[in-house]
Amino acid sequence: MRNACFVLMAAFAISIASTAQTSPSTSQTPPPQTARQAVIEMFMGKSPDAFLKHLPSVASQALVRKGENPATSMVQKISMLGQQLAAQGHVQTFDEGPTLLVSEQEEGKRKVKTEVIIERDNLMGESDEIELSIHVYNDGEPEFLPVIPRLIFTLTQEKDIWRLTEATLAAHVPLTDPDYLRGVRRKEDESEENMASSRVNMIAAAEIRYASTRADHGYSCKLTELFARTVAAEHSDQVSETENPGLGLDESSGYRISLTGCSGNPSSKFQVLAVPTDSDAGMKTFCADETGMVRFEMNGKGTSCLTRGQILYQAATVSTVEAD
Repeated sequence: MRNACFVLMAAFAISIASTAQTSPSTSQTPPPQTARQAVIEMFMGKSPDAFLKHLPSVASQALVRKGENPATSMVQKISMLGQQLAAQGHVQTFDEGPTLLVSEQEEGKRKVKTEVIIERDNLMGESDEIELSIHVYNDGEPEFLPVIPRLIFTLTQEKDIWRLTEATLAAHVPLTDPDYLRGVRRKEDESEENMASSRVNMIAAAEIRYASTRADHGYSCKLTELFARTVAAEHSDQVSETENPGLGLDESSGYRISLTGCSGNPSSKFQVLAVPTDSDAGMKTFCADETGMVRFEMNGKGTSCLTRGQILYQAATVSTVEAD
């Protein structure tokens, strides 16, 4: 009985040893590279030849010459883009999933995050077409891009190496996307707001300059008096004086601008208002007076901007414009 047990134990040990010898080695050859991994290697590979490795031979022969360096070679400049990006901040790539690359950098006080998303990956035998979209975030908030860039890489497999045969840069404009359309409208509103606040600032600064050189007259509600001839000419098609000689109107950029309050001799007060022509647009109202403070009010009508508006900045004195 003892001998039988010994034989069984010996046989079991031999079978375990045999299984261990025939089990797959942990140092097996890694699986073939995917087209997606090839794209990552082209732009993020640390080897100086990582980009050239995936170019077709005909492209390498035509674009690469002996003795060229990154300063003179277009191909080498492209191949260094990934390394330059990695040097500027944290970069992470992904072999699987919807995200190809994430880059995080600090630009001043802002944290900028860039994501490269896989929109589609169509593998057809020895060819693969990968479409990428680029998304940018500032301090966690998506940055609106009027045109969403798309990159389409077409790769063909040659002897286990994926070669980039075509690269297409496309402009994606999703006109049926409500978020995109709201972003377009918001950008246009911001542009009009910036222009309106600049005009209010310019008029307020001109008033302060004008009054400082004409103590006997004080402030003026006539733009032709506030600005030199050249500046007045530039604004003659934008602001016109009506029957009320102190009123200037401008509705060419989404705002109505008025300049009033210049009574008395000398005049010690003025008020300049920039009110959105569309009262339901949710845009800011801007204003300024003899204090030199440029203020703004959200969704305001202009009547309370000077009393309740938030300070935007102090108007700068226009020292470069000569008064009449």
